[in-house]
Amino acid sequence: MYKVFFKDSCFFLTEQTNFNQETSFSLKHREFQTTQEFVQQLLSHPQPFTATIFHNDVEELLSIFKSCFTYVKAAGGIVRQEDRILVIKRLGMYDLPKGHLESGETIEQCAVREVEEECGLKEVKITVPLDSSFHIYLRDNQWFLKKTYWYVMSCPPHPEPKPQTEEDIEETFWLPVSQIDAILPETYASLRSIFETIRRISG
Repeated sequence: MYKVFFKDSCFFLTEQTNFNQETSFSLKHREFQTTQEFVQQLLSHPQPFTATIFHNDVEELLSIFKSCFTYVKAAGGIVRQEDRILVIKRLGMYDLPKGHLESGETIEQCAVREVEEECGLKEVKITVPLDSSFHIYLRDNQWFLKKTYWYVMSCPPHPEPKPQTEEDIEETFWLPVSQIDAILPETYASLRSIFETIRRISG
């Protein structure tokens, strides 16, 4: 099963006919045009929703769903130091450092570069891969589906991290893992499970 976020809404892509998640809308995929119209109509829905799309091959369904959008890849990380993680604040929302994959680099190289650039760090290293996340956004009248690869990272002790202000980052700070719950209401739905995973593996 795949979970794709759109603001506070969510699409579930699944092959499980007994899928018991309570959803507002559902569709069994039969042909591309119908599925595309189903997705496009929901993107203009005025209220948050959950929607389930069924198909007997979930990997094929993901490919079909991707075809409804311009598909992009990104990578980012959660830097840990003892019982703290590095958090950024961008455009008034708590976030994690991440960015788009550039030509010629691997996903891992992208994740490290973005964390170092956005937070003013050096010698960042990946320690553990995490689950990826998917989310949909609109930019310049074009719909995008972004897959973000996430990693737990480490770095040597540094002076306080510095926000990359040209990327609209207002603040970078170390947050105790025990205080993750306090920021969840002011972060993106697609990131909440990432924060919760960090809290769980740090427990």
